[in-house]
Amino acid sequence: MRKVLFAAARGLGRSALKHGVGLVFVIHYSLLCGQTIAEHSGYFFPYSINTPDTALSLPYAQLREISGLSATPHKDVLCAVADERGEVFFLNASTGALLRRVFFREKGDFEGVEMVNNRLYALRSNGQVYEIEHWKRRQPRISCYETFLTKDDDVEGLGYDRRRHALLMACKGNPDSAHERRVYAFDLSSKHAPDTPVYRINPHAVNEWEPYASEEKRHYFSPSGIAIHPVSGDIYVISTALKRLIVLDYATGDLRYVTRLDRKIMPQPEGIAFDSEGRLFIASEGKKGDGLLLRFSPHSPPSQRE
Repeated sequence: MRKVLFAAARGLGRSALKHGVGLVFVIHYSLLCGQTIAEHSGYFFPYSINTPDTALSLPYAQLREISGLSATPHKDVLCAVADERGEVFFLNASTGALLRRVFFREKGDFEGVEMVNNRLYALRSNGQVYEIEHWKRRQPRISCYETFLTKDDDVEGLGYDRRRHALLMACKGNPDSAHERRVYAFDLSSKHAPDTPVYRINPHAVNEWEPYASEEKRHYFSPSGIAIHPVSGDIYVISTALKRLIVLDYATGDLRYVTRLDRKIMPQPEGIAFDSEGRLFIASEGKKGDGLLLRFSPHSPPSQRE
């Protein structure tokens, strides 16, 4: 693509290049490379991401620093974890009411949670995965699995991958660094995470797609949550350091879409989940106030609307 684009630049002629307008356009387009193709090929993003259907305040001190979110098999029931608390919280997705608390560890920097086949999984930022069975009992059965990841990887996102029967673990890394961000898979059959990433995210590509606003800090995309869309299979990843949501192609890992998140609505987006109907939920820490739970219903493509 670069050869074609720069050939086009040479074909603009001296009069156009004299002013630099055509060349700037071509260079900017080439920097985006394949990421631009999805945008221009009619990719449809099905959510009004800065206009939630509902925005619920979670008036619980334990959830002010909500850090992970998961759907459950039960309609309108989500589960969540919070920083420094070894508990899973069950929430009513329509009202925000706290339904149940499952204690599994005294404390720890927990950043993700998932329910898979009636088992709960919680992720620590050092890469440890906690499996919680029989969680309705007074004393659940708890297993802890080590991975090759460490606290330096700052693992922040956890999402269930049904096709792989694995938990996707998104590493935040340093938001001041432009190094690629990586996503690994923790196999639920072997309870092992190979050290080869299943997805790689180029922060420069994200910034090229959705450039910095004048008031934004020059941070780089750093994953804070990850989930798979139940219909399209696309990978959704959010970043709290740089308020962005990106969409990756499941098969190739290519960047399909990038959008800015409104910091006034989501001060610190940390958790993301989908229910079986395709409704998107994002949990945000409340900074100085309550934690927040936002819900977004999917839209149909224009061609399918009456």
